[in-house]
Amino acid sequence: MKKTPNQLHQSNYNTDSNLCQVYNPVFIGIDVGLSGGLAMIGEHREEAVVLPVPLVGKEYDIQSICHTLRSYKGTAVFCVIERAQPMRGQGITSSFSFGKGYGIWLAILTGLGLSYQIVHSRVWTRVMLAGAPGVGKDRALHVACRLFPAWQPQKKKDRQLADCLLLAEYARRISQGK
Repeated sequence: MKKTPNQLHQSNYNTDSNLCQVYNPVFIGIDVGLSGGLAMIGEHREEAVVLPVPLVGKEYDIQSICHTLRSYKGTAVFCVIERAQPMRGQGITSSFSFGKGYGIWLAILTGLGLSYQIVHSRVWTRVMLAGAPGVGKDRALHVACRLFPAWQPQKKKDRQLADCLLLAEYARRISQGK
């Protein structure tokens, strides 16, 4: 099947969807929360893979994360991961869980030797959401759907993946000096 510009794959972690076999370099955006995800895009946004964070129950599925990212080891990959920080009103348990997930992602990226940059949410959202209408997650969803028209989340939980897709696009832009 011929690939079209902005073709998007939303798949589960049991597939071996691997952009590094087709595109070089690959940019990866990681939203570390339990409801976050990871997105991979090519240099010209020809294609994107958007995946929710793999879970076993309510815990990170570390094996699945490793399996997915291992396929990019040794290729031209640049990752951006959002800096973890406690949020006002967030309970102790959820803050601990979020920080634990952040540490898991950093350990996997480091262990696999993948290049990454940690970015504060204020920094990447200032760039990616500049001038976008709406508030909160709706702004991110609007921009992600505009930049990646093939990505049309059908379920409410899929809408939360807009951040990781925008983080991948942010990685692409900063690597190109934009």
